[in-house]
Amino acid sequence: MPTSYLRQLTGRVRSPQANRQLACYLAFVAGATNAGGFLAVQQYTSHMSGIVSAMADNLALGNIGLILDGLGALLSFLAGAACSAILINWGRRERLHSEYALPLMLESALLVCFGLLGSNLEHHEWLFVPATVMVLCFIMGLQNAMITKISNAEIRTTHVTGMVTDIGIELGKLFYWNLARAGNGHPPVLANRQKLRVLAVLVSLFFAGGVIGALGFKHIGFSSTLPLATLLLALAAVPVIDDVRHRLLRRDLLQRLAARARAWEGEVRRELPALRLAARDPRTPWYAKGVARLITAYALSPIDLVPDWIPVIGHLDDVVLLPLGVLVAIRLIPPAVMEQHRAAAGPTAEAPVNWIAGAAVIVLWMAAAAGVAAWLARRFS
Repeated sequence: MPTSYLRQLTGRVRSPQANRQLACYLAFVAGATNAGGFLAVQQYTSHMSGIVSAMADNLALGNIGLILDGLGALLSFLAGAACSAILINWGRRERLHSEYALPLMLESALLVCFGLLGSNLEHHEWLFVPATVMVLCFIMGLQNAMITKISNAEIRTTHVTGMVTDIGIELGKLFYWNLARAGNGHPPVLANRQKLRVLAVLVSLFFAGGVIGALGFKHIGFSSTLPLATLLLALAAVPVIDDVRHRLLRRDLLQRLAARARAWEGEVRRELPALRLAARDPRTPWYAKGVARLITAYALSPIDLVPDWIPVIGHLDDVVLLPLGVLVAIRLIPPAVMEQHRAAAGPTAEAPVNWIAGAAVIVLWMAAAAGVAAWLARRFS
């Protein structure tokens, strides 16, 4: 494919034609992944309506295990959609050319993992369901959210029910008998023929992808997803390479990353006094209080979960884990409560060191060491 075509297809600057063309590729990939995944896990992983209905049926029948299976698949789909939104909005804020290509890169990587490790993943359970189901549901949620955002909810690639419904609506308008009301001042009922063609093409490509995916899995197995991953990688590569060339290969990259990490950590630290006060406020929900107390206790611990002397990894808890925990806690607390305690805490509020949290970290270290020692003993006995 020409570089200019790929840059237009998945780049930041969008056009209706590029959206439709990208949707065609993704509908084919979604159909192949969904049908091939059914042969792998005996479940259609893009069909959330069926999963939620099955959960309701199993609740009525008392099948708790099957309810948890459906819940795990649903949460995986939600996580994929949320991850796609996070990547796109982050890329948009950073003004990246690859803001829409990043979810495709992640989907490609997950399809590679599924193709190479699928037979092993099905023997492992994450949450309540096999890892294969969770990976496929995550992929479906990731892709559906990406094309939804890229087209402002005008196009879907995994929601065939919605597409068939829209086709029926347009057919109803197409065959509407306008002559019966001619001359009475009412506007004629006209179908959107272009939309009808696009929807018919997307449904056809989803079906064709399903046939190819099912045949591929039947004759090749899990590795049949590798060509799909290669296709997605090709679609997303050009905008990502543009960003790498223009942004990441600058000489001051490390300095900029370090400065941004320090600024990010400082902003998070400034929220901790207000978070401690909000955790004691009766207006704060009980679950938010629990999260806030856990995060503030760890932030005030004299001992980090990951020691700072470990290169690069030693700062992950300060730059990644702690900020994410603080953001989650703030999201759970009512905004009015948080604003009030920000003003009450002030910019210079300080808190004492929490030695209980430090002791808890040491206990976790000891438990981890004991677990590793037991595993090594079993491994080499």
